[in-house]
Amino acid sequence: MEELQSDTDSDGFKRLRKEVSRKIGVDYENYSKSHLRRRFHARMRVVETSKFSDYLNYIKQDDEEIEELRELLTVNVTKFKRDIDVWKLLENEVIPELLEKKEDSILKKLKAWSAGCATGEEPYSLAISCLNNQLSDDIDVNIVGTDLDGKALDFARNGAYPDKSVKNLSKIEKRNFFKQKDGEWVIDDSVKDIVEFKKNDIFKTAFTKKFDLILCRNLMIYFNNESKTELMERLVESLNRGGFLVIGMAENLRSPAKDKVESYDLKRRIFVKK
Repeated sequence: MEELQSDTDSDGFKRLRKEVSRKIGVDYENYSKSHLRRRFHARMRVVETSKFSDYLNYIKQDDEEIEELRELLTVNVTKFKRDIDVWKLLENEVIPELLEKKEDSILKKLKAWSAGCATGEEPYSLAISCLNNQLSDDIDVNIVGTDLDGKALDFARNGAYPDKSVKNLSKIEKRNFFKQKDGEWVIDDSVKDIVEFKKNDIFKTAFTKKFDLILCRNLMIYFNNESKTELMERLVESLNRGGFLVIGMAENLRSPAKDKVESYDLKRRIFVKK
């Protein structure tokens, strides 16, 4: 097979991206070109096409191939309490601080958002961390997990996970918040009751304001720099004053978003809105 075409400014790449966006229903204009190229190349090797235009013709004629590509583009390997040091800080400092504020406020509702939640481990982890803090009966916790992958969200709603997904959880957490069934760990209703899942494209959805905590740790690595800047600003604008934003360990906040927050723990990428 010839060497794979690599020019992401070529007409073939642009037409392929446009067609993939149309077929999958996601606007990939916001995504990093290098990320898309790697994913396209992975499938081009399998079907033995070297040019973007040839792969475009292939997916137009083969519906199964677009499903293979969809799976590749939306894959997101995660697990409960990924990056355990981040979760220790969230559970032992950030969440108690937020809950204490709610105890003293008129509106006793804590709202949190896990953006790009994939198969649900992150929002469920957040729910477990809240429950570990022994929620008082008069505080209402609402956690929303969003993603553009409907299949991943169906998996999340089902709430059954393999051993490898729960390896960062303690024995007590597994006992308190899961049931074992058919070799899987099934989320208890006490956790499910405070988590809801919604399908959305983060660049096409109007953000709900007034969140106390936002986690966006799985998304920004896929986007181009302009889209990252736009997304960061929108996330900060969606926080209450004093609310917390947690981003990926490899990410850095950009202006104007970084000018509206203070660093709570820079190493763990936790920020608080001014």
